Amino acid sequence: MPPAPPRSTPLALLAGVLAWGAVTAPGVAQTTGTGTTGGSSGERSSRNTFPGDFPQGDFQQAMPQPVFFPPSPPPLGRSLPAAAGAGNSGRFAAPAELAGFINELFYPQLGVRLASGTLTPKLRAQLDRYRAEKLALQNELRAEIDRLRPVPPAERTAAFAALAAKQAARLAALEADAETLRRDLYIGDRAWGALRQWRLGDGDRRGYSPVEIAQVMRAFAYYENGLTAAQRRLLREIALELINATDTAANAAAAQPYVFFPPEPARVLIPDDVPGDVAAQIAVYETRKSVLKKELYDTVYARDNQSFTFLRANPLKTLADNHAARLDELETLAEEIRRGLARTGEPETVTERSPLSLAQQADVIAWLRRAADAQRTAAEKVEAVAAENRGQGIAVTYRFDYDGLKFNVGQSRGGRGGAPTPEVIARASAVHAQVAAIAEDYSQQLNDLIKQRDDLRAEIGRALKLTGPAADRAFATAVRVTSARETEAGYRDYRVAVFQPGLSAAQRRILFDAVIEQLNLPLPRGELQPTRRSPTW
Repeated sequence: MPPAPPRSTPLALLAGVLAWGAVTAPGVAQTTGTGTTGGSSGERSSRNTFPGDFPQGDFQQAMPQPVFFPPSPPPLGRSLPAAAGAGNSGRFAAPAELAGFINELFYPQLGVRLASGTLTPKLRAQLDRYRAEKLALQNELRAEIDRLRPVPPAERTAAFAALAAKQAARLAALEADAETLRRDLYIGDRAWGALRQWRLGDGDRRGYSPVEIAQVMRAFAYYENGLTAAQRRLLREIALELINATDTAANAAAAQPYVFFPPEPARVLIPDDVPGDVAAQIAVYETRKSVLKKELYDTVYARDNQSFTFLRANPLKTLADNHAARLDELETLAEEIRRGLARTGEPETVTERSPLSLAQQADVIAWLRRAADAQRTAAEKVEAVAAENRGQGIAVTYRFDYDGLKFNVGQSRGGRGGAPTPEVIARASAVHAQVAAIAEDYSQQLNDLIKQRDDLRAEIGRALKLTGPAADRAFATAVRVTSARETEAGYRDYRVAVFQPGLSAAQRRILFDAVIEQLNLPLPRGELQPTRRSPTW
């Protein structure tokens, strides 16, 4: 049976249209099957494998396998990408069940187990118990949130504090269970770094790119023992900051204007007109957090280059002890900031702002609607063709990509078991022609949309006296703001998790997890385990 149709939204298109700049969309592009690839790890490294504390056998002939990492949670109010179902098929597709564990620190380990069919009955029962308890706590919390929405702020804060005390022991046990699952689901030779032959700081003259360093920080967050859950969340923040790194502080601030604020890795925009005392607290918060991140970064960087780590004391355990009290103090300061922001009432509504005039913003909205209509119409046509042939041994899968509608026509699972009959081959050929015509029509519309986009961008540039990348950023911001307004309801409890005083840190985390799951983010495809470095950055 083919997957569910992609959600009709302009965002799948826009992500590519904005990224590809002025490139004209080509004609129809079809997928041609999944295929297989692999590589050899070459000479065996003399270093111990990462992140385990023992060698994982002979890797000389080992073939890299896919490892799954979760998508990065979007900043508060940011427009959403295409739905998970839009691209969750094909080679190295993430197991669909991962969508229910999207912000868990055992996500990569679970992904490997699900993809390889090695989730044992014992582990399945352990996972199901964890999931059931977490859902029970989330439902209890969200029911109280809904009950307290019309209640005055002071009374609401007191009620949340009472619930936090009631749930404290169960939440602590839940987080302990999550750490147990992280360890129990682990398969040594399927970890991200099991075949890696390079290490940070190993003397390579070329140095390491921000992306390479970010990959290592991310891997430590999920795999390395000795870290606390709070430190793992900080490493995820560090990885996101490295991905967004630019050449100057000003450019970095423009690329990443958000503040990381608990529950990590949530990102928010702070109001411009916050009271002076609150602004000072935010500055202190960010300074203290930066110090903790720098210490963690330095320790991970050094640890990654150590040989025979199973014979050495783990400096991360020492750092975890050193950070514990300071991280608690940071949470206390964050709660003080929430109470200060609650006086203004603005955190409930602050989002990214459009640089355009109302008329220009209306033009962007109209363009987005045309893009949405084109994608929705194409999806409906493909679905109609697929439905007509679903019981005839023919399967149609498709997705909207940067440069058009990609599709594949093949024999359905129910019709497999031998060579396709001439009738099935003939029908598949006819279906392919039908979908190809739909894709060609969509490609022509996409070309028109790109031209309209370029005209809009030029007009915006003239009005704002911007050129080049600056005009592109203004247009992209306007698109994000418009799309974010359409997804406002999905972020309602995101704001509660970040800004509502009275909740405990653990409650914020499970509420944030629930929000991220319900945003239905696309699940990234598996990444092959790294071996040697690529010849260029």
